[in-house]
Amino acid sequence: MLTDAVNALTALKLGPMAERLKQWTDDPANAHRSHTDCVLALVDAQNQATATKRARGFLAKADLPPAIALADVHVSGARGLPGELLGNLATCDWIRLGHTVVITGESQAGKTHLAAALAREATLAKLSVAYWRTPELLAAAAVERDQGRWPAFAKRLDRVKLLVLDDFATERTDVAQGHLLRQLIDLRHRHGKATMVVSPNAVSDWDDYFEDATAADAIFGRLLERSRPIVLKRSPRTGPSKHSGTRAHRSAD
Repeated sequence: MLTDAVNALTALKLGPMAERLKQWTDDPANAHRSHTDCVLALVDAQNQATATKRARGFLAKADLPPAIALADVHVSGARGLPGELLGNLATCDWIRLGHTVVITGESQAGKTHLAAALAREATLAKLSVAYWRTPELLAAAAVERDQGRWPAFAKRLDRVKLLVLDDFATERTDVAQGHLLRQLIDLRHRHGKATMVVSPNAVSDWDDYFEDATAADAIFGRLLERSRPIVLKRSPRTGPSKHSGTRAHRSAD
């Protein structure tokens, strides 16, 4: 009977449930537990496997190292990332509330690694995420605009629960690009969607990278209104993060 059940689950492409069922029956401690407990254990195994697969897919689409995980992030008050803050961010409540996280700091401090780990955590929580390197997003947006697809493109980005903008304020943003970015940020702000901004430059220096001061003021105002700033420093224990130079090139929904 066990073999039939395992084969049936496998045929339905529920491999994690099948494997958990075998583990359950092999464990003597489960002999007197209820059928309901067994079913819950099988469902939990399937959910965990699905979440892990979704997280792997996100990292692959975003062109990020597959081993990135929140557990590997070094927490330290001296580094600008106390454990309590990371714990609060790990709940993903800030995403559900439509807040912004702004990560800045010196080179090789692990900004992208932290952002990717938080984004991965969001995918595990079944929250949709789009991860873009800002210059590449603006280039893609210009193409979509020129081909008449900008409204649809903006709506797709507006639908995701979390939009990550890596390498923000690192390259000059012209008037047209600033206008597109302002539309996108304004759209997400009005709909209560969360954004995570990652930049090697301090917020006070962002103005230098935008030709249109009016658009810049509007963008910064929306992003900073409900924001949690994190200014990272290099870890005194480990030195430069081996993941800090990674850059995401594509979106991952």
